[in-house]
Amino acid sequence: MSLDPHCLSGRNAVVVGASSGINLGVAHRLGSLGARLAIVSRSEERIAAAADTLRANGLDVTHHAADVREPAAVQAIMEEVAKAKGPIDIVLSGAAGNFFVPAAKMSPNAFKTIIDIDLIGTFNVLSAAYPHLRRPGAVLVNITAPQAERAMPMQAHACSAKAGIEMLTRCLALEWGAEGIRVNAVSPGPIADTEGLARLATDSELAERIRGALALPRFGQRIDIGNAVAWLCSEAASFVTGTTIDCDGGMRLGNLYAPE
Repeated sequence: MSLDPHCLSGRNAVVVGASSGINLGVAHRLGSLGARLAIVSRSEERIAAAADTLRANGLDVTHHAADVREPAAVQAIMEEVAKAKGPIDIVLSGAAGNFFVPAAKMSPNAFKTIIDIDLIGTFNVLSAAYPHLRRPGAVLVNITAPQAERAMPMQAHACSAKAGIEMLTRCLALEWGAEGIRVNAVSPGPIADTEGLARLATDSELAERIRGALALPRFGQRIDIGNAVAWLCSEAASFVTGTTIDCDGGMRLGNLYAPE
């Protein structure tokens, strides 16, 4: 995707869940296009290391530690960022958890844990950011997954959480659009060299089956997601809100004829 290399210049971006993987890749892409970054994750040690990596690439970044399940902690960070940098232009909510377990063996607490991190955590991030958003012009992007629409075994908790995120995205787009705030989501498929793919593809044979089931038979790269998010945050997408971009190689299509 060809984007103006300065299309996000001077914009303040908060990226939540950015200590590694897809969200760190998104932060790097936003920063490379000129955004001033504030990255957030639960672990102080991990988010500090992520910030060092971004600074080593010449990016403008501050780091902050907070658990998205704690509204007051997230609110404090949004207030701190806005006080130091001014109104917030971009928020990416990407904190997530997951594990594989049959529904019949899943405890209520296990189900609640993923709902709390993924769905309620997303609401906490967007709600905390709301008072500090630039109006008009702010852009909110949620990270979801194909599980929002495509049922998967041993993923009842994650499927429910991601479906909730996509409906929350549409509801907030409807409620906040009059203020000039756009709310969208990006749904990554299997992305190479990430913890999510490692959990999904536990051996090389399974990895090949997953790859073969995609309409585009390759694993995605972090830059693919970074580009999708950056486009949504740019003026090129100024009339786009309440939608989910499937950046998944066709995973959500559900290839019934994938090789065994």
